[in-house]
Amino acid sequence: MNWGGGDAQPNLLATDGVMTASSPERGGRAGARLLVLACLLLCLTLLAGCAARPAAPPPPPPPPFPTTGQNLDTMALFAAGERRAWAGDAQGAEEMFLQAIKQDPQSGFLRLELARLHLGQGKLDESLAEAEEATRLSPELINAWVLVGGIQANRKNLAKAIAAYEKVLKLEPEHEEAALFLGSLYLEDGRVREAGQVLEGLIARRPDLALAHYYYGQVLAQQKRFKTAEQHFRAAIQASPQFVAALFELAKIYELQRNHDKAEDAYLEILRRNPESGAAHDLLGRLYLRTGRYQEALDQFAVLKGLSRNDDEVRIKIGLVYFELGRYGQASEEFRAILNDDPDNHRARYYLGVSLQEDGKSEEALEALAAIPAEAELFVDSRLHQAEILEKTGRRPRAMEVLKQAGQFKPNEVDILVAQAALLEAGEQFKEAEALLRQAIKLEPNNAETHFRLGVVLDRGGQRKAGLAQMRKAVELNDRHARALNYIGYTLVEEDGDLAEAERLIRRALAVEPFSGYILDSLGWVYFKRGQYEQAYTYLQKAVASGDHDPVIYEHLGDAALATKRYGEAVAAYEKALARKHAKAPEVRAKLKDAKSRQKAK
Repeated sequence: MNWGGGDAQPNLLATDGVMTASSPERGGRAGARLLVLACLLLCLTLLAGCAARPAAPPPPPPPPFPTTGQNLDTMALFAAGERRAWAGDAQGAEEMFLQAIKQDPQSGFLRLELARLHLGQGKLDESLAEAEEATRLSPELINAWVLVGGIQANRKNLAKAIAAYEKVLKLEPEHEEAALFLGSLYLEDGRVREAGQVLEGLIARRPDLALAHYYYGQVLAQQKRFKTAEQHFRAAIQASPQFVAALFELAKIYELQRNHDKAEDAYLEILRRNPESGAAHDLLGRLYLRTGRYQEALDQFAVLKGLSRNDDEVRIKIGLVYFELGRYGQASEEFRAILNDDPDNHRARYYLGVSLQEDGKSEEALEALAAIPAEAELFVDSRLHQAEILEKTGRRPRAMEVLKQAGQFKPNEVDILVAQAALLEAGEQFKEAEALLRQAIKLEPNNAETHFRLGVVLDRGGQRKAGLAQMRKAVELNDRHARALNYIGYTLVEEDGDLAEAERLIRRALAVEPFSGYILDSLGWVYFKRGQYEQAYTYLQKAVASGDHDPVIYEHLGDAALATKRYGEAVAAYEKALARKHAKAPEVRAKLKDAKSRQKAK
């Protein structure tokens, strides 16, 4: 499991033949090569049932070994090779082993010993070749199969690694380490059910084996059996109290269940054990971001920045937290600092442009966004933001020019076509907008948002029936498309259609976006049309309070206030509708006059 910012997989280490697990940070990418060797040596050490070679003389007498001819000279050469290996003379040991093999070329055992020597030297190709030759010469030699499996797993040759460990278990069904490695490989290969079977059997024999519980917990988590998965991760921690990787997995399943408090506790426990865990600070910061705890997220990323020094990714996260907090100036400063060190960091430049845009510094934002080249990942987004700024500042032709230029670099980019259509729609060029949206739908027929935009354009262009058909297509493609659901529902209300169906659609939309002023307005209007004016007034007040200050919402609130004899509120609402340039100003003025008249008569 890659957690981003730290590897949460356990590192397999050997200490006097005991299997342990280290924290994510202590097995990072920088030590990958050494870790590979450690893991492979562990396989040999544990599976052979003996300790790894200590760097301490003098060595004990070499163990007897099977040779095809029981040649004393061969045995002497092997023993000499062992002594040189113990003394750290790998080259001399290799020479002795090769002479022994020359004496007895059919000995799988000698090939295995040479493979182990190569492994210790980091010569994985040579080690694999000798180990495979050992399995050919002596198919029952378990440790040779184990070594083949370990090297193939390291090379991500999962099929070959799995086959090797399956052979081990066929030779020795209760071989614990082979079962553990096979279960983990099945899991990595997506063979979750088989992984579960192997690991469940291993746990039945060795209930104290931390890694077996850890991998089995991952199996259960993939099967969404979270409660049982939690039990096994906790069993892993109980068996090996320093097993931090299991705590990461616990936090993950808590997050999947949206149990944010327990996830937070797991990350904090990791940090109690290792305050410098970059992965834990990063993931805890992200958790705080998702739950709207921006200042606490900022605190975590600030610690991470100290641990990571000049890590641009961390600094970008800090800038984005400032952005979420509405502290656009500080966000801009953070992104500028990144660009001072790395002028080609296009993500930082893009976020700088967006921060400046939100800070009201339109020209600076345009300059930053324009500097992002066509090959950058965020090129399209940068041009969309440029067009938005230009449109809002009254430069629609220039906005269209920017989008057309972007389209030359990205001719089949749906977002650019949709943005161009939006500018044409704003200029009431509905036919031209329709043509672009239909072109976009040809490129992405299942894009619900594009069908929605086409529905709006058709409706505004006088083709309501065709527009509603596109809206229904959007809902068919995405049954949680709140704006399409609301649009259909509101249209039914306006046309005095089926109010029960309208309410059902609008409530579906509200379930997706419970604080949308437009959707709250639609629901209030349903109640108004039914003559349930108090309920209408309640929802229309909520619509205004949401911050969506559309003049129609104020008109509707005025209507509900008038119907419930709140004449002063009706006057205020109609005045706000007119101040926001209601499209049907004469009608609203007539309502305002009526409200004032009633207020005066009262």
